[in-house]
Amino acid sequence: MKGIGLRGQLKIDGREFSITTGNDPQKNVIRSEVFESGKYLFGNEDFYNIREVTTDDKPDEDYLKQVTENTHKTTVNEIKVLFRIFEKIKQLRQYLPHYRLGKVFYTRNFLPEAMDNFKRVVELNPKFVRGYQRLGQACLQAGQPEQALDAFKKAYALHPEYPDINNALGVTYTALNNLQMASRFFKESLKLKDDFKEANFNLGVVLFLSTLDEKSKDDRVIIPARFMRSYKEISEDPRYGSKMWELQFERTNDALDSGKRDVVVEKVLELQKKILCFDDSGDVMDLFFLQFMYGGQEIDNDGIQHFTEMINEEVEQHQNYADYWNELGIIHLIQCREYFLKALSEFEKSKKSDPNFQAAQKNTQLLQRGKKGFLILLRAILK
Repeated sequence: MKGIGLRGQLKIDGREFSITTGNDPQKNVIRSEVFESGKYLFGNEDFYNIREVTTDDKPDEDYLKQVTENTHKTTVNEIKVLFRIFEKIKQLRQYLPHYRLGKVFYTRNFLPEAMDNFKRVVELNPKFVRGYQRLGQACLQAGQPEQALDAFKKAYALHPEYPDINNALGVTYTALNNLQMASRFFKESLKLKDDFKEANFNLGVVLFLSTLDEKSKDDRVIIPARFMRSYKEISEDPRYGSKMWELQFERTNDALDSGKRDVVVEKVLELQKKILCFDDSGDVMDLFFLQFMYGGQEIDNDGIQHFTEMINEEVEQHQNYADYWNELGIIHLIQCREYFLKALSEFEKSKKSDPNFQAAQKNTQLLQRGKKGFLILLRAILK
């Protein structure tokens, strides 16, 4: 059986997105991809269960169509919800919702919207260093190194002792071809954290670029051993072990093997920027809180369970992050809210069935008294 594919267009605020969704019945994989003007933005991929038909032992075609359509609709609705939330919170004077939305936009390559939200973050909370770091990454990813430099400098002014900020400044100075300043910040990063693999790789990049003679007519380059050692170390790091990184390193290897000066420099700088802008912190929790608080419609228990399952899948990757466990605790509180309201509804039904049933009357009164306080507590935590 052939896979099933869907295509659609979505217009929002003068922009047009193309969404394609298809499945591979041999691998039980379904994937949606989003493009703008032919440029890939992001994709959602998931596995699904195959139902067998006992007569010919082939996948159920109706089921395949259903899961493909559901995934397609989910991706389209996700984009609609994000832009609806974007409009809804524009005037909101709390920095955290803007930070969350900026993260979600950033991981989906909606860079103008990401930058807009991160600018709002540092405007509302000028001492929030992660806001400047995220803004710098988004600007660099969008091809605006001067604006990125300004953001990273402000982060540095707050915390010059952070190795990752020094490293980010080094990458940005490299993009601006100021190799002397780049080298200074990479060395400072390694002084602050001597096992910082990314900074060591980046210093190798700068030392390699420094060996190139701009006046030379030779279009071939010799790759220094110092660079290759740091490149090997970063390419073997488990953090960069996904299929996406495997392909990225393959392209870089091809460029290095070619020895062509322009090709090598282009791919090395591309890799350097991608490593800095790579975000593996996850945004499932951010997307959940945004939809819960500002999505415009109630998330039912099935929806909460869906998010919880996705978050639990990230335990191994994020178990050392304090904010991961903090936010997972909040989601469990939200689940309690759903069960709390469900219990109240069922006590009300009990009263309606038998107005003289004292246990239901007592339980209803107790929950009614606690309802307001519970919801106030939850909203206070979420804000």
